[in-house]
Amino acid sequence: MTNHLLPVTPVTPADLTGCRRRSILLRAATAGRVTPELSLAARADRQAHRQRAALRRTAVTSALPTTARRGDRVRFSRTDIVDDGTAEEQTLEALAAGVRVITGARLADDALACDIDLLVRLDDGAGISASTAYMPVTVTAHTTARRTKGPVAEKNSVRVVDVAALGLSTPVVAPLKHRSNAVDSQKVAVAHVLLDRLGLASGDVGFIGGGAGGTTGVGGYARCVVITADRVLDGLERALEAPVPAHPVRVRECADCEFHNHCRCELVDSGDLSLMLPGDRGRQWRELGVHTLPDLAALADRPAELTTLPGVNREDPALAAAWMAGVEFLRRPLRRWITGPDLWCGHAFRMPGHLGDGELPMAGEIGDAVEIDVDMEAHPSRGTFLWGTFDGSEYRPFTDFSRDGDEGEHVARYWTWLMARRRAAHDSYRVFRTYCYSQQGENHWMRSYATRFGGREYAPGIIMPTLSEVNAFLNSPEWVDVFALVKTALAANGSLGLKSVARLAGFTFSQEDVDGRAAVDLFEIAVGDVDGDADS
Repeated sequence: MTNHLLPVTPVTPADLTGCRRRSILLRAATAGRVTPELSLAARADRQAHRQRAALRRTAVTSALPTTARRGDRVRFSRTDIVDDGTAEEQTLEALAAGVRVITGARLADDALACDIDLLVRLDDGAGISASTAYMPVTVTAHTTARRTKGPVAEKNSVRVVDVAALGLSTPVVAPLKHRSNAVDSQKVAVAHVLLDRLGLASGDVGFIGGGAGGTTGVGGYARCVVITADRVLDGLERALEAPVPAHPVRVRECADCEFHNHCRCELVDSGDLSLMLPGDRGRQWRELGVHTLPDLAALADRPAELTTLPGVNREDPALAAAWMAGVEFLRRPLRRWITGPDLWCGHAFRMPGHLGDGELPMAGEIGDAVEIDVDMEAHPSRGTFLWGTFDGSEYRPFTDFSRDGDEGEHVARYWTWLMARRRAAHDSYRVFRTYCYSQQGENHWMRSYATRFGGREYAPGIIMPTLSEVNAFLNSPEWVDVFALVKTALAANGSLGLKSVARLAGFTFSQEDVDGRAAVDLFEIAVGDVDGDADS
């Protein structure tokens, strides 16, 4: 009797993170029921990420041991799995032979499947025995650990082993805190479960990733961070229990998805709430029975009813009506924000009796202010590579495009220049203000460099500020987050990011496609290569 049922496809780690709807569509595309669409630029971007991932794996495999060292109690062996359609069988044969390190492994059963970069044997035995134990290891672009300032509970402890000693040495406890990433955690969790079903799991999982840059002190791709498998299994269990959505919902990943148009057609046809409130942002409205933008917009005409609804943003109905009308932003009532002193360089707002054509309010009060715009770009592992400043007439960048980093010298030069402008303003009795857009990044990196290099002199007069000096400035009224002002004045049914809001001021960007992530990619091209990547 012929079985006409389609074979069951095992669940992979990629199915357990990000958009669950995409995993369904990928299977449908394989069966020819859906056609994926990717632009040439998107294809090139994906290929670039694949190539970077391959380079990371090559760097790690090149650093693996080739033979046992003097004093080692085991004989080193290694098998490199060839991806020729028999990777699973090759992996099982290597496991059965008790190989110390297996690269490019593939594990699978009827329910789960996983490609894992390394399987590392942790016991001291030879051949296969009841004590044979393997640890799955993933090579990732993400930072895998940070140094800790205090003691770490045993259940949260981290161990490390040099990549050059994998399969030979036992991981040792280090003063580190593991930085989890869902993609990496699910990969090693699935691999651990599959090893456990074979009776070969060690109870540990490993990560080889970024973090060798100037801020973490963790050994990057030269070391493997090891934690107990129990710490990733809870996340795997929750992911497996999560229901597969019957209908699409717009999420962050949609922008780069090959099925974006397929899902968007369905979302637009139904007027789904996630078109404006992606992901879980619309959960409260859905729990109240509001699932579409027309239904939400209808509430804008019933303000009394809105006051009785708990836990929702009462501006959402008006924003939904604006979304359907093609309007991105709504200005909040002037009385809620116009008098804020940060808008007027610390001066109390004075309502003008009359403004002529082109005349700005408070022009007399703020006309002599010294105002500096600041923007920073950073690599997630290497640190900052650009602090750009603009004083209204001249753009002045402070950069570090060196291969190995300048240990913060460009930051010290930026700080020295900024403080000189500040002193000059004070000496001439002028107001001084420095503006950034969304201050978290600038604040983080200034404090990070001050913590690590505070007080260091790079050249005569070029000194890294101390953490107390940085905090004093960041907490002063002279450091202004424009994003906070924008959030007070505007409500948006989309992004309040700088490139979106700039259009309201009549500003356009010469390179629309160069966002923060693209800037990091261009930085990596400029310096050749660094420890880490902006993406996985």
